[in-house]
Amino acid sequence: MRILHTSDWHLGHAFCERSRAPEHEAFLDWLLDAVETHQVDALIVAGDVFDTANPSAEALATYYRFLSRLAATRGTTRGGGRRVAVVVGGNHDSPARLDAPREILSALDTHVVGGHEPARSGDLADPSGVLVPLRGAGGHVGLVVAAVPFLNDWRIGVRGFDVDAGEQLASMQDAFGAVYRRLADKAEAAFPGVPMLATGHLTCLGTAGARVGDEDAVPLEINRVGTLGAMGPGIFDPRFSYVALGHIHRGFAVDPAARVWYAGTPVQVSAVEGAEGRRVMLVDVDAGGVRVEKLAVPCARRLVPLAGTLDEVCEALGRLRVPSGELDPYVTVSATLARPDTRAEAAVMAAAAANTACRPVVVQVHARVARQGLGALDARPLFDDAVLTPEEAFTFAWHARYGSEAAPPDPVLQRFRELVARVDGGAR
Repeated sequence: MRILHTSDWHLGHAFCERSRAPEHEAFLDWLLDAVETHQVDALIVAGDVFDTANPSAEALATYYRFLSRLAATRGTTRGGGRRVAVVVGGNHDSPARLDAPREILSALDTHVVGGHEPARSGDLADPSGVLVPLRGAGGHVGLVVAAVPFLNDWRIGVRGFDVDAGEQLASMQDAFGAVYRRLADKAEAAFPGVPMLATGHLTCLGTAGARVGDEDAVPLEINRVGTLGAMGPGIFDPRFSYVALGHIHRGFAVDPAARVWYAGTPVQVSAVEGAEGRRVMLVDVDAGGVRVEKLAVPCARRLVPLAGTLDEVCEALGRLRVPSGELDPYVTVSATLARPDTRAEAAVMAAAAANTACRPVVVQVHARVARQGLGALDARPLFDDAVLTPEEAFTFAWHARYGSEAAPPDPVLQRFRELVARVDGGAR
């Protein structure tokens, strides 16, 4: 059977208060075409469907509209059965909100597991449960999916802070491993000889205790990762032919055997992720084993960070180009100034407006003055018989912040004097 593994859609996400809805719609349109073109039997979404636990009506409508369109696809599947979707909750999702329409969505061949409820997997024939049998031609079960959502480590019995970090990590490995082992046992008993696949939404790296890096773009540390590091791939029972993971925003194989995979984010959530390298995983599971192909997701809009001096970022804005067909890029600017300049933001906006090749949208400008030492300040003592005037105190603070050679600009001083006069007038 053929599976398409994706994750971390983060529907409803906004970048610097700018909606990402157009990019998500473009991705989902492409995804539908990919599902039909590649004759996919099952689409797996490994958590973080939404960006928040309380998504907007627009984000919910996008989700339901996509699932209805997926159910309406008429192309054949590789296994010859009905095309299905398996959706599990991530740490950004509300389990209750995902699960609420489960019965209705099951009529669309969409199987949802929002949260971890051990009792739900008791009825192994229930397609809405944790174990989801995928049927091919003639109704035979060709693959079983253990649809495991984000697991709260406290709820599955991981040891607390009464033991040291090494024992906590061992306890976490044992607890998560037990969940996957029990599900493998149940799947094997109910569907003997049938290949098995599992999902998960967690932090897993090649070595237990390893730390995630900036390239992984993990939005939130979960399962005590900040304290203990990642879990290792040994938590996944070897009977699972493929493990479809979500949470880390980079797509890669975790283990040398290329059995455990992250799909990553199909749409950039932050500029650090980079526009390139967005992908989904096309997975073939049959008697000959497992084959994984990475499908590149077209970029709809780039998130571009620019940093440097004011002249450097303005020049970079003028040179910025994006491939034809993409939406105007969202740009964040971090400009380092030699001295305070109230015109910095206007200069950045003017540079963006002058670029008619791609019309970058500057969504955030952060300008800071390079920190300088106080140097030899010609400042009067703070405590003597003479009291500093407000303007002297303001100038002293300005020197302390921006350096002894940086005098407050006349417009700034004039505005300060107006404020002082207003305060003095009110006091009288």
